[in-house]
Amino acid sequence: MANVLPQLDFMQAVKLALSRLKETNGRSRRSEFWWAILALYVGGGIVGYILKLIPYLGFWLYLIVSVAVLIVSLPLFMRRMHDVGKGDGLVKAYAVIYACYLLVMFLTWLFWQLGWAATILTGLLTVLVSIALGVIGIILIINCAQDGKPETNQWGASPKYVDGVAPEAPKQ
Repeated sequence: MANVLPQLDFMQAVKLALSRLKETNGRSRRSEFWWAILALYVGGGIVGYILKLIPYLGFWLYLIVSVAVLIVSLPLFMRRMHDVGKGDGLVKAYAVIYACYLLVMFLTWLFWQLGWAATILTGLLTVLVSIALGVIGIILIINCAQDGKPETNQWGASPKYVDGVAPEAPKQ
């Protein structure tokens, strides 16, 4: 496989992902995707949890960081799904369900602030939304872990191969 481009290292992947923040079309290699996701989710998680410790304001800052991480990661997930030959419908569904999760978190926080006990409704919603997030998240991870399609598809040429051309299989 002489025309396979080398994998991106951590810094190359993060720089490439940052340069393509608004790009929802196109394709992303596994190395670009996984390194950028690692940086984004670990960094965002650490910042979010530290901000959560701030009294009164912490919840809101955590919510803002969570939304920012989601928004920044969506184009990356879409490009990765395109690379494996799938559409971005699953990514959009995940985003909507995640937004519902944040809304349920907000409602639970609001009820707590008003001195109300957490209702059965917020508990049930939390469980249902968490299950949906988990199932769709697992499906996304499985898809994102697959090797990209070597052939050109509707989102462009494969970013893994020189000139977007996969090597031909040896003839037997």
